[in-house]
Amino acid sequence: MSYFKLFFTFLKTGTISFGGYMMLIAMIQHEFSVRKKILSKKKILDAITMASFLPGPMAINVASYIGFLIRGWKGAVISFIGVLLPSFIIMVIFSHLYLNSRNIPGFSSFFDGVMPVVAAVIFSVGFGFYKDSKDKIFSLLLVILSFALTSLIKGYISIILPLLICGGLNLLYNGDKIKKITNTKKAFIRIKGIVIASLIMILLFVFLNNAPINSLNFNLSKVFANISLTLFGGGYVFIPYLDKIIVEQIGWLTKREFIDSIAMGQITPGPILITATFIGYKINGITGAFISTLSIFLPSSVVIIFFSRVYYFVKKNNTVKLIIKGFKIGIIGLIYYSGYIIMFKQLESFNVLSISICIFSFIILNKTKIHPLFLILTFGLLGYFLEI
Repeated sequence: MSYFKLFFTFLKTGTISFGGYMMLIAMIQHEFSVRKKILSKKKILDAITMASFLPGPMAINVASYIGFLIRGWKGAVISFIGVLLPSFIIMVIFSHLYLNSRNIPGFSSFFDGVMPVVAAVIFSVGFGFYKDSKDKIFSLLLVILSFALTSLIKGYISIILPLLICGGLNLLYNGDKIKKITNTKKAFIRIKGIVIASLIMILLFVFLNNAPINSLNFNLSKVFANISLTLFGGGYVFIPYLDKIIVEQIGWLTKREFIDSIAMGQITPGPILITATFIGYKINGITGAFISTLSIFLPSSVVIIFFSRVYYFVKKNNTVKLIIKGFKIGIIGLIYYSGYIIMFKQLESFNVLSISICIFSFIILNKTKIHPLFLILTFGLLGYFLEI
């Protein structure tokens, strides 16, 4: 794949991925695994698994890593820019309108039509991963367990605990397949990847928090880079932390502005943490928006690429392989929970028609090769004109 095609693919993906980080991941999986068949579902799941255990916004970490797999470091940079550019531009426009006129056109009906399709796309991705599992009954039990734990527990532990439990249970269930560990020398050599990743995190963290610099742009960079390197989980996990830091601790936004910024993040394509763009824009205009966006997304994207070097070695160990396989099954539960949140928790106008749209879209997506964008636009426009 050429650099131009890689950029255009991620630009398109970033433009149509409404519904938060899991929708963006679902669209990446659809583009590179289903449509273009460049990467296997296994590679996509590896990316999601690593992103689940590393700090920072999961979807952008996955996008950067996919770009790295396809075209190396340049591919990672191109993918990073392409996937973020649409939501960045839209959020800058929203920020300008909001802060200057408080008059953003309401698109609630449009998104009431879109969200059931978004949920269907996410459910379809989870179902696709589940179909690839060998022991269907055991896998189904782990998926249900992962879903239940995620729904009952709050915070980052709601992401990490289900994966750890699923990994441990899969290891116990398939314990007879464990063989002797070999290549310990290579394991030590390959550990340099995770050492480099750790050093990057530590050095950047120390510099940002101890450098004798006091300017608006540096302070924006410090706050959002710290968030990128120290917080784990999807965008919805970050929201309460942002509230504590941005509203209560620093006072950059009022409570009302913060709630509105989250709402704007919801109705833009791409990751919900594009909210950082709004915060930066309010503090220091377009420069502040650019620095805030770069600071919250870039550091963790670099970390996942270095970490991958050791991940792909240790996963060859039979014990680690069984644990990771359990992680991947647990991730299916997390994927379904994300769809559930969008369908049942965020949809303002939830009714029989919404359920019907979701079921219809799920069937179409699994029985045909139709692009999700067609369904998103169709039902979005229907929602807008018919006020679903």
